[in-house]
Amino acid sequence: QGYQWLKDKILSEEGRRQQAKLKELQAIAERLGCTLPQLAIGKGPGAAGGMPGDAGLHSGCALPSAPAWCLRNEGVSSVLLGASNADQLMENIGAIQVLPKLSSSIVHEIDSILGNKPYSKKDYRS
Repeated sequence: QGYQWLKDKILSEEGRRQQAKLKELQAIAERLGCTLPQLAIGKGPGAAGGMPGDAGLHSGCALPSAPAWCLRNEGVSSVLLGASNADQLMENIGAIQVLPKLSSSIVHEIDSILGNKPYSKKDYRS
């Protein structure tokens, strides 16, 4: 019964929707020649406006392995990589090379899949 909650979540309707989104995002990652985690890091968040499983719109992006999604977002000042080993760290660092490939049309395609585009923050200091 230890992981029954996870099985239930994955097999739920919401879990199936998330899996379908991940398949569509995987196809984009393959077209760009990167991994899904690299795509996630370079695109930039908002987990309210980020990748499935992302946590929220904030000035830092703390995702276990999602660099390109985070790096591209103008509201993100830093990306915290949650690598468990050197291979994961190197994969995450590879997200920097994904950034130039994220054209406005690719970003729009990702935003359409996720349906949670983050809002733009206004700077009220000026």
